[in-house]
Amino acid sequence: MPKAYFTITHKGMVRPGNEDSFYARPPVFMVADGMGGAQAGEVASAEVAEAFRGFTAPGSEPEQRLAELIVQTNARIHDMSESDAGRAGMGTTVTAAVVTGGSVNIAHVGDSRAYRWRNGRLQQLTEDHSLVGEMLRQGRISEAEAETHPQRSIITRALGIEPGVEVDTASFDWQDDDIFLLCSDGLSSMVPDEEIAGILERSAGLEAAGKALIAAANTHGGRDNITVVLFKPGDVGSGEAETAAARGAVTAGGGAPTRTATLTARTRASKRSWRASCKKKAALIALAGALLLGASWFAVSFVYYVGTEDGYVAIYRGLPLEVGPLSFSSLHSVSNVRLDELEPFEQERVGRHELKSRSGAEQIVENYSTRSEEEQRLADEERRSRITTAATTATGSGG
Repeated sequence: MPKAYFTITHKGMVRPGNEDSFYARPPVFMVADGMGGAQAGEVASAEVAEAFRGFTAPGSEPEQRLAELIVQTNARIHDMSESDAGRAGMGTTVTAAVVTGGSVNIAHVGDSRAYRWRNGRLQQLTEDHSLVGEMLRQGRISEAEAETHPQRSIITRALGIEPGVEVDTASFDWQDDDIFLLCSDGLSSMVPDEEIAGILERSAGLEAAGKALIAAANTHGGRDNITVVLFKPGDVGSGEAETAAARGAVTAGGGAPTRTATLTARTRASKRSWRASCKKKAALIALAGALLLGASWFAVSFVYYVGTEDGYVAIYRGLPLEVGPLSFSSLHSVSNVRLDELEPFEQERVGRHELKSRSGAEQIVENYSTRSEEEQRLADEERRSRITTAATTATGSGG
């Protein structure tokens, strides 16, 4: 019997561990991509997977039920982050789907994606909550530029960063031969959509497709953890859950499969067209300002850069962007190093406002400060030496 769903995760070729988590028990599927470093990102994503273990497939309003669960989980992760300094700033993406009688209902925060493959065509169903995604939707960059943009890894919405979170939801119809794909950006950022579509079309079943997608991401560099969840809605009805337990997740690269629970309910929900959903989001973005809505909170929490404040080298938290009267950064700290004390190439580097982690920015400023202090010490010693020499000369002359 062909598999109705298949899950696989891999740590990739660069990362030492795997911060992705997933959940897969018909009719519910989920992918979460944690961030915040070892024992922080993986904690955040695992918390989402744990929350879905207790999720009962809704009999009505599936989008709303998914969104409510995600909002509750966001509050829990934020509380954990606030109460434990070792987990400060941790967060996670989430993209979840529940299959009902005629729809696949999706809830989404971050840049993990949902796709639908139908008749040889791959359609992205979610919009990336990322800085580059916002710029692309505003028409400021092209799709080709988005694929290689240096700030494409900066996401603008995630669970755990703030006490509250906005969840995007939408519903899509399904046909018997459709394949739905949920994935972390370890796949979508490495493998072009047309290649993903080709793999799904050529593969003999979901297991072969899932393994081929992991291999493709690693062939392209595997710079991030990779998680793939594939399912065919036509084959994951209420009876499917009874056989699902025998279809364990495949885990590669040292990760561990997320614990799951069996859900047996199958329901029917109202359909909502993707076009209507997009129009609603566009209106909200136009009113609130897409860039402000997206970039500020997450970037302020995780991204830093070195700049100047009143002529002194300083560290800023956030993005070096201003839109009219709006600023997307705040002053973090000011050093005792004057910009004009630096070498010309160092001044030029400060002016570039390169995005860094907090520790990376602090290390740069510490290096400048250490050298400045050493130069000041040498100057003081030379000055004292000149004073001593002058005093000795004067004493000798007077004698």
